Amino acid sequence: MLNADRLRILAELSRRGTLRAVAESLSYSTSAVSQQLHQLEKDVGVPLVARAGRRLVLTDQGTVLAAHARTILADMERAEADVLAAGTEPRGTVTVAGFQSAAVTLVPAALSDLHTRHPGVDVVFRLGETDEALAALPGAGVDVVLAESYPGAVVPPAPGVVLVPLLRDPLRLAVGAERAASLDQEGDVLAQLADAAWAADPEHTPPRAWLGEQCRRRGYEPRVTCVSEDLAVQAAFVAGGHAVAVLPELALDSAPEGIVTLPLGDPPPCRTVTAAWRESARNHRAAQAVLEALRRAADAVAGPGAAPVRTPRTVPER
Repeated sequence: MLNADRLRILAELSRRGTLRAVAESLSYSTSAVSQQLHQLEKDVGVPLVARAGRRLVLTDQGTVLAAHARTILADMERAEADVLAAGTEPRGTVTVAGFQSAAVTLVPAALSDLHTRHPGVDVVFRLGETDEALAALPGAGVDVVLAESYPGAVVPPAPGVVLVPLLRDPLRLAVGAERAASLDQEGDVLAQLADAAWAADPEHTPPRAWLGEQCRRRGYEPRVTCVSEDLAVQAAFVAGGHAVAVLPELALDSAPEGIVTLPLGDPPPCRTVTAAWRESARNHRAAQAVLEALRRAADAVAGPGAAPVRTPRTVPER
């Protein structure tokens, strides 16, 4: 009899390519992953993996079984969701992963709403980067992901994942009072900041890529002196007069005094906040309840320039 946990490990290995990555995604030790794969090979009686240097690759039989594993696991999740949907009230634990400003604004508001409407639903929240959280979604390490995408970029979907945009969050220039007084606020404010020190996300992240592109269009490379994914840290540097930054409106709700925010255009550029979940969990009532709470929270916390968006998109399983 095939074991679902072992099939999940094989499916994750087909996606991630290394035992360490599989272990991290499923919260196992590397040795436990190796042992379970070895046992799965015993269960089916054929080799499923082979060494290729430092990596493990699937054999032809392993590739076939991994494809079946994805289908079996999705069917099992649908079956569980259908059973739970037969009840009168959503119940269960839903794991949500998301980025920092969502953790500060959307998630607490959604939890308050959820606990009032559906006290039988519990939420476990994990703070993390969008790419890592989305990568964990197909493997069931997380149930709902709150992701962000910046203008000109899209959230990379995975097969079998439904993307539900929640809101567009306007981006604003954040500067100290002294810097604000020196700017022609009727003109292109970004073009006037070639000499400024910047607070920004690390390189190779969507916010940093967008900022770099905007500055290069205006003939300069941003001089980043504060590198942090923590928007509160960026805001603190701005408030102290040590840097300027581009911050989304949601992050400005808790910004310290001393920050002046200026528009970056009309209409303003916006990041899109999206909820992602597995298509196989469509009938999972607890996950649906969490998603609906997030939708209501997005509507409630949206700033003056923010707008809710509701266009679900599904990427089929391959």
